[in-house]
Amino acid sequence: MPLSRSHRLDFWDQCVQELRARRSRFRLRRDSNSPFIYIREVHGAAKVREFSLRPLLCSHNEDVEAARDLCLQGHRLGRWPIHPSQQQAVVEHSWSLLVEACVVDIELRIAKEGSRVHAINDLRKRIARFRDPVDPQQLQNWAQEKDPLRSLKSFNRRIETLSQIHRSGLLDLSAVLQRLRALRPKGAAEKIRKASAMRVRVIPADDDLQNWLDRLDPFLQWVFATIATYGLRPHELWHATGIDAKGWISIPGDMKTKTGEHFAPPVPEAWVERYGLRRHWGRFHAQLNRRWTVRFVQVSGVQIAVNNVAVSNGLYKEFQRKGLQKLWAPLADGEGMDWVRPYDLRHAYAIRCATSSETADAFDDDMAQWMGHGLDIHRRIYLRWMNASRKKESMQRRRGGTLNPVVPSVVGAALPQGITPELIAMAMKLKAAGIA
Repeated sequence: MPLSRSHRLDFWDQCVQELRARRSRFRLRRDSNSPFIYIREVHGAAKVREFSLRPLLCSHNEDVEAARDLCLQGHRLGRWPIHPSQQQAVVEHSWSLLVEACVVDIELRIAKEGSRVHAINDLRKRIARFRDPVDPQQLQNWAQEKDPLRSLKSFNRRIETLSQIHRSGLLDLSAVLQRLRALRPKGAAEKIRKASAMRVRVIPADDDLQNWLDRLDPFLQWVFATIATYGLRPHELWHATGIDAKGWISIPGDMKTKTGEHFAPPVPEAWVERYGLRRHWGRFHAQLNRRWTVRFVQVSGVQIAVNNVAVSNGLYKEFQRKGLQKLWAPLADGEGMDWVRPYDLRHAYAIRCATSSETADAFDDDMAQWMGHGLDIHRRIYLRWMNASRKKESMQRRRGGTLNPVVPSVVGAALPQGITPELIAMAMKLKAAGIA
C-alpha cells in the first residue's frame, strides 16, 4: 500500500542507512524525475554504474523492502541478483532488469571472461539504455545498425549478444535471430568480404626484430623474444611449462590455452642463447605470472583459465600506456607502415619457419603442429602474408636451398632414368615422417 510522504521518507532513509552501514556494494537511489527505484553499484568511493528497478516504486514500502533485500543479496553474491518472481516484470517492463538477469545467467554459464566480455558490454552499455518497455524489435533494429556486408564481424557480435539473451530464457528471440542470420553474406560475396576484412599483418625483417629486442629491458626482452622465437599466442607464454635441453618449448592444453598440448622448436635457434630464454626461464616466467596473474575456476572438476585475454592485453598496454618503444615495419601487402603487435610476432614465426634453412626438412603440417593449429589455418591465415621474395625463399628451401640438392647416398652415382635428386630427397622426407 502507498505510504504518506513522512513515513515513506522515514522507511526509505532507514533502508539507505542500513545498506550504508553494511557497506553494501549496491545502494538505493531516487531520481526526482522518476517514480521508480534506482540502484547504484559502488566500489569503495567510486560509482561503478546505476540502473533502474522499474517497475518497483519508491512510494511502496514492499517495493523498497524488496529492493533493499536484493541489494544485500547482491552484495553477498558479488553480482546483482534477479529474483524468480521478477521475471514476468522483467520481460514486460524493464530493459535494465532484463540486462542484469542476463548478465547473471551469462556469468554462470560462461567461465572464460574473454568469451563473455563483448555480450556483457553490449548488454550494460547499450541495451540497458533502450527505451522501455521491452520489445524484441528494438534488438533487431540495433543489430541491423551494422551492415552485414561491410561490418560482418560487428554484426555477428551483436547476433551473439542476442543469442545470449535468448539462452537466458527471459525473452524468446528465435524469430529475430532467424531473420538476422539470413542477412549474412553467402557464396562469392562472403569470400570477397573475408578477403577484404582480414587485418593485414605487419611482418618485421628478422634483423630489425633482433635490433628492437636488443634494446628492451631484460624482462620485456625475454617476454617478447620468447613469443617471437616460438611463435606463441601471447597468452600461451603464461602457461608454457619450460624449454627442454634441445631448445623446444612445451605448451599445455587442459583448458589452459586456446588449443591442445603442442611443442615448438626455436627458430632461429640462436635466439635461445642470445636472449637467455632457457637460462632465465624460472626467474622471468615467475615475474610474468606475478605481474599479470592468471585466474582459474573449476568447472565440472576441470581448472579453466578465465582471464587469458586480460593478461595478454597487459603486453599491449606496455605500448599504449607505458610508452614502450614500438617496432615499425611495412604492412605485408606493401601498403604503408604500422607497428608490430605481439600477435604479429606469431605470424612472423610462421613465415620464418617457411623460409629458414633450420627448418628445411619440415613440411607445412609439421609447422602447423608446432603452432597448435591445423594445416588449412596455417596456409590460409599465416602463410598468406608472405611477400614475393619470401615465397621464393620458401620454394628454394623445399628444394634444399639450391636448384640441385645434394643427396649424400647418391653423390657420384649414376641415377636411373627418370629418377632425379629432387624425387629422392622427397622420398627421404616421406620415409623420415613415417609416410613411406
